[in-house]
Amino acid sequence: MIASAPITISGATHNFVVKINSVLMRLFICCFALWLLPAFAQSAPAKVAIIIDDIGYQKADPHLIKLPYALTFAVMPFTPNGAEMAILAEQRSKEVMLHMPMEAVALNHLLGKGALRQSMSKAQVDHALTQAFNQVPQAVGVNNHMGSRYTSLAEPMDWTMQWMASRGLYFIDSKTTARSQVEKYSKQHHVKSRSRDVFLDNDKSYKAIDKQFNHLIAIAKQHGSAIAIGHPYPETYQYLRKNLPRLQREGVQLVSASQLLDLPGAPHNTANSQPTIAKTRVHPANKTVSAPAKSLPTKSTAAKTAVDHIPAEPVPVVPVADPVVQVLSAETEVQPLELLPWRVPLQIDLPGFTPPSPAQMLSVSMVELIPTEQPFIVPTASMPAVGVLQY
Repeated sequence: MIASAPITISGATHNFVVKINSVLMRLFICCFALWLLPAFAQSAPAKVAIIIDDIGYQKADPHLIKLPYALTFAVMPFTPNGAEMAILAEQRSKEVMLHMPMEAVALNHLLGKGALRQSMSKAQVDHALTQAFNQVPQAVGVNNHMGSRYTSLAEPMDWTMQWMASRGLYFIDSKTTARSQVEKYSKQHHVKSRSRDVFLDNDKSYKAIDKQFNHLIAIAKQHGSAIAIGHPYPETYQYLRKNLPRLQREGVQLVSASQLLDLPGAPHNTANSQPTIAKTRVHPANKTVSAPAKSLPTKSTAAKTAVDHIPAEPVPVVPVADPVVQVLSAETEVQPLELLPWRVPLQIDLPGFTPPSPAQMLSVSMVELIPTEQPFIVPTASMPAVGVLQY
C-alpha cells in the first residue's frame, strides 16, 4: 500500500500536467489566430461599387448593362426606357436601384415626374415612393437624384426612411449636400446606408474620368471599400469598357452596392474638403471653357452650395447644333453612341414645378437638356471623397 502511493500521486500529477498543457496549447492557438486575423483582413481585396445613375433616357444604357462586370444601375422612374432597362439589368444579374428624384435647391425643372418635394405631407411622400417603386420593382435599394434640398430636411427624410424600412431597402446617399440627414434617419430606422465617395464623370473628358477612377481605387485601398457614381454618357461607357479590367490587376474587386453596406467606408469631412468650382460656357465647337476657379469657403459658409456661388446673371449660352460624340481614344474600338434626345419634362401636376417658356427652349441646346448631375458647373480638380455640390 505504501509502495503504490507514489505511483498514484505520479499518475495524478501527470494527468494534471497534460490538462495544463492542453489549456496552454489552446490559448496559444487562439492568440496566434487573433494575431493572424489582421493580416488576413489586410490581404482581403479592397472592394468598390460603381453605380450608374439616370438609367432610362440614354442609348448608352443597354451597352453599360451588357458589360460583363458587376455594375449597379440606378433607374429613374417614369422614364421612356426605365422599365425595359430594369428588366434587362435583372436578366443580366445586375443589381438595380430606384434613382428617386428629390427636390433640389435649383434646376428643379430637370427632376422629372413623381419627385419628392418639401411641400409634401407624409401620406404624399409614401404615395410618391410607392408609385416610383412600382415603376422599378426590381430595385433592392434607392439613391437620390438631385435632392440637395430634400435630403437636408429632417422630417421628410424621417418619413422617407420609415418607408424604406417598411420595404427592407437600402439607401445610398449621393451626397449632394453637406447637410444631408440620411445618416441620422437611416440609423434611427435601421436602414442600411452609405454615401458615395467619388463622382466619376462630372467632367466627361477621358483624362478627368481617369483621374477620378484612380481616386476611387486609392480610397478603396486605403479604407477597404469605396463607392463611385457615374452616368450613362458615351464617354463613361467607353472609359469603363476599357478600364474596368484594371481593377483586378490592381487587386480591387468590383461588387454590387449592397455588398458594401456592412463595410466601413472613407470618413466624410465636408468642412475640410471643399471642391473648387469653375463656371462653364458651351461654345460652338462643343468645347467647354472654364473661367478662373474660385474656392468655396471652409468655415461658417461651408454648407453653402455651388449654386450659391454662381453670379445672379445667367451664364450666356451660344446655341449649337446637336453634339457629335467623339471617340475618346485610338485604342477604343467601339463607335460613338448616339445620344437619345431628351426633353425637359413638362409634368406640371406637382407643386413648385415651373416649366421653361418657349423662348427659353429655343435658346438652349440639346447639350444642356441632357440630364446631368451638375448641368452648368464642373470641378476643375478631382472631386474629393465628399463634395458639397448641390443640385
